Amino acid sequence: MRARLGINTCFAVKRWPRPDDWARIVRDELGLEIVELSLDLIEDAGAPSSRRSAAGQIRSALDEYGLRAETVFTGLAAYSLNLLMHPDEERRRAAEEWYLGVVDLAARVGARGAGGHVGTMSVPDWADQARRAERWSGLQHSLAAIAAAARSAGLDYLLVENLACHREPSTIAGLETLLTDGDAAHAPIRLCLDVGHQCVPGTTGPDRDPYAWLTHFGGRLAEVQLQQSDGLADHHWPFTAERNQAGRIDPGRVLDALAGAGATDVLLVLEVIPAFEQDDAEALADLRASAELWQAALTERGTR
Repeated sequence: MRARLGINTCFAVKRWPRPDDWARIVRDELGLEIVELSLDLIEDAGAPSSRRSAAGQIRSALDEYGLRAETVFTGLAAYSLNLLMHPDEERRRAAEEWYLGVVDLAARVGARGAGGHVGTMSVPDWADQARRAERWSGLQHSLAAIAAAARSAGLDYLLVENLACHREPSTIAGLETLLTDGDAAHAPIRLCLDVGHQCVPGTTGPDRDPYAWLTHFGGRLAEVQLQQSDGLADHHWPFTAERNQAGRIDPGRVLDALAGAGATDVLLVLEVIPAFEQDDAEALADLRASAELWQAALTERGTR
């Protein structure tokens, strides 16, 4: 199995917003070459002029520091929205248009895929069985339209992330109804598996077990997002000695589960989100420790 390690640029939010700054950190401080671009660092991605400007700055920084952007990913700002499952039809249409802009941005920066958080149902919609089914069907229809745009733009896949709320795509069975192999007119819809999101209230068994998710989806994964987690909440902790003692995500065990499930080429993405109040130097040290731990595990397993 071949595994490639990268990092989501969410770590840079409010600290290193300029592409030149986060790109230097990724290469010189963390020793990585792959980035996942967080939309939290790209203001107004829905506007064509903003996308063109952002894409130009990002591509320049990537080229200067010898990096490549594999994916463009929704961030915390987008995660606060209902997006493709908003209760109002007008807002759902707006979310679909926004996603088409994200696909365009991904193509402009040379990424292979785009996506992440696709939608959350409102509490009233979730509570009504008919509306719940309608929202889910609408989500599938919207994803198909976006996947068609992704194919036209030359992307390899559209990403859907498993999330930590029961009113979102958050169970193994639920995600299975959204993933597709794609066809001549549609890019595949593939899973971004976050190993810290198996904390959904009301779930049990495999749905609460990140290693069960890794085993189930195996070689069908587009990527695995890495955060240290205790399984109780969506912490996005770093992989430091302190957090590793409290957490359940072990790099060797993750790699063994993927290999055992038949994965052959895996993108691993560190998604560590430092607290905004954390000391900047301490946050950077946590990122270095996380990258070093995973790089050591890849070397030990011979997957680099």
